[in-house]
Amino acid sequence: MIYAVISDIHANLEALEVCLSELEKIKPERLICLGDLVDYCAQPNEVVELIKNRCDVVILGNHDEAQFNHQLAEGFSESAYISSVNTRNVINPNHLDYFKTLSYTHSENDLLFVHGSPYLPEEYDYVLNTREAGLNFNSFSEKVCFIGHSHRPVIYEKNDDKITICEQGSINPEFKYIINVGSVGQPRDSNPKLAFGLFDTDKFEFHLIRLDYNIEAASQKIIREGLPASLAQRLFLGI
Repeated sequence: MIYAVISDIHANLEALEVCLSELEKIKPERLICLGDLVDYCAQPNEVVELIKNRCDVVILGNHDEAQFNHQLAEGFSESAYISSVNTRNVINPNHLDYFKTLSYTHSENDLLFVHGSPYLPEEYDYVLNTREAGLNFNSFSEKVCFIGHSHRPVIYEKNDDKITICEQGSINPEFKYIINVGSVGQPRDSNPKLAFGLFDTDKFEFHLIRLDYNIEAASQKIIREGLPASLAQRLFLGI
């Protein structure tokens, strides 16, 4: 079975439309979204509508939860907080109700899907290195855990007590993995191309897909929305 795993769209309609167009060609059996549909970019309602209609499973992200749990936004950076408040002012109330139905985790087919980390997923912690990955491996029994949140794609492999970073492609079904699929709407690995993951459960293969999209159009919408200019500029840099 082919799984497509997307995450962190962040109201970037241009990036999401390119992503979904590519997935129409790939035709995965399952499409899972790891959350953070809103904030940073300018079209939260359009993004939520597409995700609702196209994804088989959607996980709650911290920026989504912050729309009805406003205290979460107090810990955001200044630009993230400004964008979160802006989203509150424009979000469709039906979409707000939709966020309240989403879960922190989903498990199927020996795969776990969370937004931030498998350990206390409601806390939205980051997994940024092998040490932090090691602390999280004991938190799930599935063979592979897919995460987003940091916007930085990476594969952590656990072989006995050894935690390493490995390359995409064929991975070992005897080991456990934490796989970050990166971000569709705001990559932060110094590569501005959108990112999402494909996992083949039969071949036990993972591939990261990177695609160009119309960054200029997305950035101009951010400016017209009156959001911080830094949110528009960072899209070109992938930071």
